[in-house]
Amino acid sequence: MTKRSRKPVGGKHLLIDRLHETVREHPDSIVLAKVNNRLRSLHEIVDANARIEWIRLESPEGRRSYQQTLCLILLRAAEELFPEKKLLIDHSLGKGLYCQLLNEEPCTDRIIGEIKNQMLEIISANEPVIPESDACPDDKTTRTNKNIIRRAGLLPYRCGNTIACMNYPLLPLTGWLKTFDLRPREPGMILCLPDEENINVLPPFENQEKLFQVFHEYGRWLDILGIETPEDINRAIQTGEIGDLVKIAEGLHEKKIAYIADEIQSGRKERRIILIAGPSSSGKTTFIKRLEIQLRVNGMRPMAISLDDYFLDRDKTPRDKEGNPDFESLRAIDVERFNRDLEDLLAGGEVRLPRFDFVAGKSMHGGLSRLAPGEPVLIEGLHGLNDALTPDIPQEHKYKIYVSALTQLNLMPHLRIPTSDVRLLRRLIRGFKFRGHHAEATLTQWQLVRMGEEKYIFPFQEDADVIFNSSIVYELNVLRTLTAPLLEAVPEDHDCFPEAERILRLLFAFDPITPDEVPRNSILREYIGDSAFRY
Repeated sequence: MTKRSRKPVGGKHLLIDRLHETVREHPDSIVLAKVNNRLRSLHEIVDANARIEWIRLESPEGRRSYQQTLCLILLRAAEELFPEKKLLIDHSLGKGLYCQLLNEEPCTDRIIGEIKNQMLEIISANEPVIPESDACPDDKTTRTNKNIIRRAGLLPYRCGNTIACMNYPLLPLTGWLKTFDLRPREPGMILCLPDEENINVLPPFENQEKLFQVFHEYGRWLDILGIETPEDINRAIQTGEIGDLVKIAEGLHEKKIAYIADEIQSGRKERRIILIAGPSSSGKTTFIKRLEIQLRVNGMRPMAISLDDYFLDRDKTPRDKEGNPDFESLRAIDVERFNRDLEDLLAGGEVRLPRFDFVAGKSMHGGLSRLAPGEPVLIEGLHGLNDALTPDIPQEHKYKIYVSALTQLNLMPHLRIPTSDVRLLRRLIRGFKFRGHHAEATLTQWQLVRMGEEKYIFPFQEDADVIFNSSIVYELNVLRTLTAPLLEAVPEDHDCFPEAERILRLLFAFDPITPDEVPRNSILREYIGDSAFRY
């Protein structure tokens, strides 16, 4: 670390002054700081004796800061060009964010080109992006929901004449944003983000039409429920209408599962292999149990198989490039045995399916099973949508289902709630209740889990015949009740404390709901316990 310069300001020092030499020596590298293990913008004032750790652009924190700063620049460009329009940063799509100018249908190539050029001018000017505490007050802050700002601990940032409340510290200068693109996606546009491995590279754009339609389906569900922000859910709690909201949200799930069951029944003669996959904590296990019920209502007798039971013994598990066991690789599955068993089941034979003992790390003998003639097999696992799992089965015999929690709820129009945060909270409470994991362990492991999803799941999601959105509009209110104490218990000196603090601020935007409100067949019960199903 370079020697810190000392510029007193009322007994304190400006962190940006301390960084000048470091930034010159390492351009485009140091972008944030941990001050006493709390993430801070480089513009903030800190005590002279504070413990400081520099955060680089290529780190997960640096990439998140880059993304949110880019969103602020997009918001400013749209405000300057179309002050009468509201910008909605709606949801992720591929390696970008879907955005829309409300009351402007659709965003034309001309409009998108103008916004992009305006962003480039702002970036070229290398203007400061500073917390509101260092900026002049502006009436524009009254446009936002003051309750959300206060409860979620949002901090207003100013760039030019635009002030926006953010939930993460931003880069200090607009000129540090080197890589982005803005491209049409009717009726809006996609803010294309840099590659996670190389911040200077834009990955190829993937349209992901099926995923896009599911997000918009969820948007229609929110319209049915009358929900736009967390405040709408909080209001339902305060007025005693939350019970109806819960019933409608769960009813929408049941309707979608029944639709999928009808689709399977309509093609039952050709498509007997039902493959179900999705990222961690998507609710796949409960989804399958509820799908089984709907199929039985339709007069079918399905059999369910988990790919986890086909894990190789631990001593045969493949290793990644660091030499660690790679449990998420397809090579960790006994693919040959799985296909042999599947072929025998489809032929009407009696098969002794395996059962994997996760404590011993060994494959064990399970019970004998036989599939009724003409009935489907439900196969759940990480690699369900990857055709390398079932290479000899023709496509026309497969029906692929992708399950994920794809929330479209925003804290504010420009400030979305990442879908991965909902899954992380589910994983936090499940790990604590059923596996004895403290929040620190789950938070520490999460980045590796996400890397596995990027490699083994997300590339195949558009191959699905149908996508089931397991997100539940009221679940963050329930998860606040259960996970906030776990996150508050994370020690302030732990490496994952800043992430725990970030998620806590998100949860505080939601009024708590007790688990008693959650129906026992809800997907949420898979994580919070007391489910009507056995796992």
